[in-house]
Amino acid sequence: MPLATLHSLTFVGLRAMPVRIEVHLSSGLPSFAIVGLPDAEIRESKERVRSALINSGFEFPAQRITVNLAPADLPKGSASFDLAIALGIASASGQLAKAKLDEWLFAGELSLSGALTGVRSPFAMAVALRRENTQTATRQRLMLPQAEAAKAACVPDVVVYGANTLFEVAAHLVGHGEPLQALEAPAQSHLTPPKPIADFSEVIGHATAKHALVTAAAGHHHIRLMGPPGSGKSMLAQRMAGLLPQLPLDEALELSAIRSLKGEGDQLVMQRPFRNPHPGCSPVSLIGGGNPPAPGEITLAHQGILFTDEVLEFERRCLEALREPLETGRVNISRAGHQASFPARFLWVCAHNPCPCGWLGHPHKECRCSPEQVRRYQAKLSGPLADRLDISIEVHPVQHDTLLNTEGRVAELRSSTEYLSLVQACRTVQLTRQGCLNGELTPGQIQQQCKPSVEAEKLLLGFAQRHHLSARALHRILRVARTLADLDTTPQISKTHMATAIQYRRNLNTLGNSAAGTQALQTRQPTAAA
Repeated sequence: MPLATLHSLTFVGLRAMPVRIEVHLSSGLPSFAIVGLPDAEIRESKERVRSALINSGFEFPAQRITVNLAPADLPKGSASFDLAIALGIASASGQLAKAKLDEWLFAGELSLSGALTGVRSPFAMAVALRRENTQTATRQRLMLPQAEAAKAACVPDVVVYGANTLFEVAAHLVGHGEPLQALEAPAQSHLTPPKPIADFSEVIGHATAKHALVTAAAGHHHIRLMGPPGSGKSMLAQRMAGLLPQLPLDEALELSAIRSLKGEGDQLVMQRPFRNPHPGCSPVSLIGGGNPPAPGEITLAHQGILFTDEVLEFERRCLEALREPLETGRVNISRAGHQASFPARFLWVCAHNPCPCGWLGHPHKECRCSPEQVRRYQAKLSGPLADRLDISIEVHPVQHDTLLNTEGRVAELRSSTEYLSLVQACRTVQLTRQGCLNGELTPGQIQQQCKPSVEAEKLLLGFAQRHHLSARALHRILRVARTLADLDTTPQISKTHMATAIQYRRNLNTLGNSAAGTQALQTRQPTAAA
């Protein structure tokens, strides 16, 4: 029969789309046409496929050859269809009569000699095939170039074969010669270990800031750190990556596939991402975009941390574009011919100086900024965006003698492993009780799970009325108070928990100008962090 059907796939943004390659031979003048919205990279494959077939010992049919890439309305672009097109021509012309092509998904670029030279994002392809096999209860196998097959084999529950040439693939399909061997997924213990991260035991002092970071990690609360240069903001934020538990396998596969599509590695990584974009980045690089739409930094930070150091130096459009992802956990990008929705459920950690010169509130250095300059500088973070932050904390410089004389304070320095155990226990309580973290509670769930004591409720109402809090701010205080109670393993939100949550929520200008507020932040030691 002069018709052959094979299977491959392409990616639209992060979404894997199955592609059916149909090859038909008919009588008429010899010609070779590819239809189905191929781009230039695919149209050029005609010459590669012709030469590869001839140099691999196949006969190139002198007939009218039509290759259809279905669905026809989906734009396609990749040289990875070369292998499927070549096998389809060989099958339709009767040279692979015994091959069972329906059981395979083919991807690979051909050289003129017939060698398989490579394929883009092999890991993402294997993840997509695993998802497809699970949803449709099929058991398709994946055929890739030998150099890329080992990367795809890291994905469990996917059968991956690797070949060096087109001839090897054809021989395996018809059972000629020695068959190719399937590559096995490495055991869980052989997966790429997490990269070494800085430890909290290296941070001297900052007890309040440490507790705020533990609270943020335990309940998925967005947090802001403010303080003069060199006070330790970046040092604290970078160590926050060690407070997040390891990813479950399915989420690790999803994130590793995203990194594969962005060209940042084809391997399974179990560690949660920590992204630190430069303040000069563009809105497209941070949020995503382009034509067709591609994911940005917030998608690469999915299920991990997005740290925006010197957040007030970012372009205003970049910061305002964070509003939707912070609320929904996704970013939707629309173009004239493309629409894409990317996951962006990240923990936002931002840091900045209190004023342009940086020394506002410093105990020894004088700030030379006028009140108007300070106001305009801090106003770069708009009210609606700041309202989406759960915790705001000031980071004060540590005294020199404290930094140098640490011998007697070694026992007070807790490691990231100790804090991680506290975070994991707190998260387990939340997931068991309500199925999500406290920072993701809906208004209805807040009414059920965040019931404060009578004294705590009075304290919250008084603060809300004095400062005219929005409904969002009120709910965020309740969420933080719920996390503080979970850290202390108490079923009800007490007045102490509510007072700490309010203190974390107070306006940073008030904290910076209020000696009493600053002293309260420095001396308050909640029991969970003691």
